[in-house]
Amino acid sequence: MTIVAADEVPVSESPPVITREESLAARPAVVRLCGITTVFGPTVANDHIDLDVASGDVIGLVGGNGAGKSTLMCALCGVLRPDEGSIEFVDRRIGFERYDASAAQANGIRMVHQELSLCGNLSVAENFFIEAPEAARLLPGWRNVYRARARSALDATFPNHGIDVDQEVGRLPIGERQIVEIARAAAAPGVKLLVLDEPTSSLGLERSQQLRAYIRQRASAGLAFIFISHKLHEIIDVATHIMVLRNGRVAWKGEAKGSSVAKLVSAMGGGKAELVQARAGHAPVALGESLVRITGNLVQPLGHDVELRAGEIVGLAGLEGNGQRELLHRIFTASDGTEVARSGRASFISGDRRGEGVFPLWSVLDNIAIGRLVRRFSLGAVSAARERQSVIDATRHLSLDDSRLVSNILELSGGNQQKALVARAMVSDTGTILLDDPTKGVDVGAKAEFYKLIAQISRSGRLVVWHSTEDLEFLECDRVLVFSAGRIVRELPQEAISAETIVDAYFSALTGQRAATPVAAPVRRWSERLVHSAPFIGLLLVLGLMVGINPMIASSFGLDLLLAPALTLVLVALGQMFIVANGDVDLGIGAFAGVVNVISATLLVDRPVFGGAALLGALAGYGVLAAAIQARRIPAIVATLGASFVWTGIGYSLQPSPGGSSPDWLRAAIGWSLGSVPTMPLFIILFTLIALVIDRAPLGVVLRGFGNNPGAMARSGWSPLRYAVLRYLIAGAFGVLAGLSLTAVNTASDINAGGPFTLLSVAAVVMGGCSLLGGLVAPFGVVAGAVTLSLIGALLSTINVSTDYNAAVQGLILLLMLLLGATINRRRKA
Repeated sequence: MTIVAADEVPVSESPPVITREESLAARPAVVRLCGITTVFGPTVANDHIDLDVASGDVIGLVGGNGAGKSTLMCALCGVLRPDEGSIEFVDRRIGFERYDASAAQANGIRMVHQELSLCGNLSVAENFFIEAPEAARLLPGWRNVYRARARSALDATFPNHGIDVDQEVGRLPIGERQIVEIARAAAAPGVKLLVLDEPTSSLGLERSQQLRAYIRQRASAGLAFIFISHKLHEIIDVATHIMVLRNGRVAWKGEAKGSSVAKLVSAMGGGKAELVQARAGHAPVALGESLVRITGNLVQPLGHDVELRAGEIVGLAGLEGNGQRELLHRIFTASDGTEVARSGRASFISGDRRGEGVFPLWSVLDNIAIGRLVRRFSLGAVSAARERQSVIDATRHLSLDDSRLVSNILELSGGNQQKALVARAMVSDTGTILLDDPTKGVDVGAKAEFYKLIAQISRSGRLVVWHSTEDLEFLECDRVLVFSAGRIVRELPQEAISAETIVDAYFSALTGQRAATPVAAPVRRWSERLVHSAPFIGLLLVLGLMVGINPMIASSFGLDLLLAPALTLVLVALGQMFIVANGDVDLGIGAFAGVVNVISATLLVDRPVFGGAALLGALAGYGVLAAAIQARRIPAIVATLGASFVWTGIGYSLQPSPGGSSPDWLRAAIGWSLGSVPTMPLFIILFTLIALVIDRAPLGVVLRGFGNNPGAMARSGWSPLRYAVLRYLIAGAFGVLAGLSLTAVNTASDINAGGPFTLLSVAAVVMGGCSLLGGLVAPFGVVAGAVTLSLIGALLSTINVSTDYNAAVQGLILLLMLLLGATINRRRKA
């Protein structure tokens, strides 16, 4: 590898010139990037960059925020198409017009992105399936292969991880989510090159060391790595070669051996290599009033309460997952009478940037200024110019480009997004600032400025509570609280703070008496069961009341008569469920069932072959609608609303007024019986099981993945268009069955018969426990909700109440169930 000097990097300060031709020739090549150039408007993110990767390489990729590291890696992994350049595998050169995420994976390239690419609604094992689906089979127990693969990969990468592979990823702490993503990528079959973008940003010291040991082990066996990190000591420790990017260009290439943090900082364009401006030499700060008081079980190992005062910086240290982040959240939501009490207001900078930090639709300026606006009069005027002036000092302190304030927050690199969150807390006038690993993904130059800014803020009389995954950062603190097993086990004054004393404190605590197991887990399990049981409790109450008034309802004939009208709503609700699982709502599915009702009662009777073709054509129309929504980025709620008018118009064209009849075979199917066993409950159970099988199959997992994190699914090589069409075809198939059931039950057709089922199906889906935000499928709950809603009219008639109140009672039940679920979820999260 040849050194390329750029932007006045002193050659004398750079490591020795190294050529790699001989070593590359001796080892198999993995990939070569040639002349990669990527331009975003006036910004040249990558400027003619070349990169060679051979088997066993560990290439450290270094650069400041916005230097072009992630852009280059997205091109390598097929997520982004550069404007110029090509990519070579062995002796094949591929143009980027034919290169995407699927092609990258086919050539053995996997990437762990800085923003985690897991689907939080799927289990750990299911996320392993998303990354490598080739082992899945349409057989019961297909997940067992991925459970075993997940356990093996986690054990090999991070020994003693303690992660349940059947746990939903979204319930894991962010550090464990990062562990899962790294292990998942490393375990992918056929992987030849693993790109790790800030892999240790949410890992503690022990996990970081485990990862680097794993990298060395796999590299010795021939696996290549590209390791991106702002923790330069990790780069030097694990890399065999280093490439430094600066302003989108290669500033330096060379061997890691003989390099140093100071030389890398210089190549990045930094000044002094002094990364930490420790406060040890600063004059003591006069502390103010107590702003936070911690008591009870949290401080039991210390034997005394802990007070955090204005004017100090307090660090929260310990192995990842031992209660540091939980304390930050408890301080933020604290109230008198609890173990954690806070006076005054607090600002919170989350370590989960995407989940709890940025507002993705807003500009950078709006994301920063919201911290100031929250205390203003709700109807007061907002001036962009005034807000810009108020945030400008904080952004310049953090080296955040003023010209990017008008950009969407997601257009910034991950590190610059983090700077914006830090700036948000800086411009607020709260007395307490809570920092959850605030420098994660931030380059060394910005870190130094950030440390100075934090010191200034504390000296202005504000309390800073700081959780970090880098023990070196605790040298900036006045005190450090060391955590183990969810409690504070040691309090270190400033003169006792060092990486050695912190590590010694929490490892010493591990050998002592461990804290009692928290009681929150059983409470959470109970509350979750109650939420999931609510639709069934409601159904049993309605049925029980009706049977109590009229016992004949419990007979076979009574149940068939009672549930016949419910069958259509059940089918429409199941179709709607698969659409809502993607975060969409289908406002045309009721009208679609109506046009199927008309076709089956007219064309299917008079001309069966033509009628069957018409039904298939209507179903194909659902697929075309999905393709249009996906390809043209049309909001589904708008497209399906328009489609509802199309379905209604077709129905009126075929049959201007109600009429027709049910085909003989359809009447026979609905009239089928199994002795004294009621037929309608069997039909409802059958279609519920069909929906359950679809959801539990690999296809259902993919559909739920798209509903939760479509970007991650696309980066994993799944086609958004293909699975959007499949989703709507499934919903359309249930819509066809719903229309046929209308014809069978009513023995005639009416284009308006399906209309009321649209909004009722949405209500049933929500009652059944699905989220309108997508990602969740609950067939049994949805069916219970649909049946309950359909029985309201019969219940009112049974108790001699006019069915004019039908809609009002349905709405009231829906609101009560939503209120119950929201209350329980809020208590569960508290």
